[in-house]
Amino acid sequence: MSAEARAPRSEAERFARFCLVGGIGFVTDAGLMALCIHGFGCGPFAARAVSFTVAVLVTFLLNRSLSFADLRGRPVLSALAGYLLVQAFGFACNMLVFALAILRLPEPFSAPLAALALASAVALVLNYAGARLLVFSRVGSRVGSRVDLSSAPELR
Repeated sequence: MSAEARAPRSEAERFARFCLVGGIGFVTDAGLMALCIHGFGCGPFAARAVSFTVAVLVTFLLNRSLSFADLRGRPVLSALAGYLLVQAFGFACNMLVFALAILRLPEPFSAPLAALALASAVALVLNYAGARLLVFSRVGSRVGSRVDLSSAPELR
């Protein structure tokens, strides 16, 4: 199936797909975090470092093929580098909320899974905006080249 055939029909559909992929990423993150904590005896912060790394790779591949299939103009490694930068900023916000929840909130909000859910919800909009505007965008995605504004959906 071509990228155009898989392309979302609207920004709302694109966001819905991004949320679905985020759900898969959340399950990946939460499952690996639980495995690291309960199966290998890691602390919650070390467990998040492992689980987040795997989850961000899973979400990149799924977002590239599902949520932003029609905006895949950048080579995969360039897009991955941009995605990792956006996700690193999102992760910093996510970890701040995660740490504050564990260290400052009462039970049940301080439990690692509840803190993860809260942190993921807070980072959702930030991650979508970064992915949509900075990583998977036709407008301005080629640094140093002439930008064709006619491809911008909001300008058609």
